[in-house]
Amino acid sequence: MFTFKSFFLTVTIIFCALQKSDSSASFTTKNINVGVVSLRNFGDLIFYGEVSVGTPPQKFNVVFDTGSSNFWVPSTRWPTKTMFRHQKFNAKASKTYFPVPDRHDESIEYEAGALKGNLSRDNLMLGGVMLEAQDFFVGFKPDSHLIEVKFDGILGLALPSLKIAGTKTVLENLVEKNLISQRIFSIRMKTSRKRKRAGDEVQNAGQITFGGLNKRHFRGEHVYVPVLSGTGFWKFSMSQIYVGAHDVDVCIPQCFAFVDSGTTDIYGPKEQIKKIYEELGTNKKDFACSEFKKLPAMISFLIGGKRLFINRNNYAYEYTDTKDAKRCALRLVTSDTGTDTWILGMAFMQAIHTVFDFQDFNRPKIGFAEAVP
Repeated sequence: MFTFKSFFLTVTIIFCALQKSDSSASFTTKNINVGVVSLRNFGDLIFYGEVSVGTPPQKFNVVFDTGSSNFWVPSTRWPTKTMFRHQKFNAKASKTYFPVPDRHDESIEYEAGALKGNLSRDNLMLGGVMLEAQDFFVGFKPDSHLIEVKFDGILGLALPSLKIAGTKTVLENLVEKNLISQRIFSIRMKTSRKRKRAGDEVQNAGQITFGGLNKRHFRGEHVYVPVLSGTGFWKFSMSQIYVGAHDVDVCIPQCFAFVDSGTTDIYGPKEQIKKIYEELGTNKKDFACSEFKKLPAMISFLIGGKRLFINRNNYAYEYTDTKDAKRCALRLVTSDTGTDTWILGMAFMQAIHTVFDFQDFNRPKIGFAEAVP
């Protein structure tokens, strides 16, 4: 579920060449069928990386979104009046492009943001792994939210049940063509060490690895929990949330959550977030920066019997706005979805290395370990 938080920034960003970091690091696989994509961090709001589509390849910066399942990039019909410049897919320039008959004007919708697109097939290069005849949508009619974003497109990595009917997802294509060593992908998002100015872009800010996991990205062992069936999300049960050493009396005996790499913050039910705010000594998201270092050092989530810790630099945020004023805010936010499900976004994933295991689409699981800073 992609959410658009604070993307509407009137700044100009210069695109730089995407570089792969840690490419020589050892993986937990026995062969080289691993695809690695370096991630960029835009303003501590969203992570994205480069893929290419077509023959010859056309490059795009896409969000690898574990909360949705469809893949799209903008077409030459994408509006020209957008906040940021975008790469646009030229179907006529690709020798391997195939338009799917009678699949025009398909609607793709997110929690915030929507577009129209034509279902198509072409070759996708994913961190060195080539997926031939990959289904994707060539977008042409974005709503007002997508007009404002920095990235070019979205590549969905949720489970297949969330896809638009009659399509094949990237994960399904990887499995069908047996292209990767293990049917997993793992995500590392680095925690920012410096205050961000609105609109800053940081290269080599993390990696997504298809077919393996990099041992240099985590400490200890992953704890794995089963993914709940029937939702399409990487959804699981968790119990108890602690602020410091104190049990806040939420998620008891259990609650549900899913990991969403396309969301900036951690979202929870209103009453449960309220209890956490009270424990933090505040009643709202924004707070005085003079109080930042007084916040508890850690908040932890009990998942699979293991406490997973995020620190104050994950759950709170200090940044410089466009007027050079210093601001501070919490990244624990009330969900407006009307459900009791927690959404663990970037604020969680920057502290926790996450493995998404789809060895069996009917019995997927998800693993968590302490991320290396």
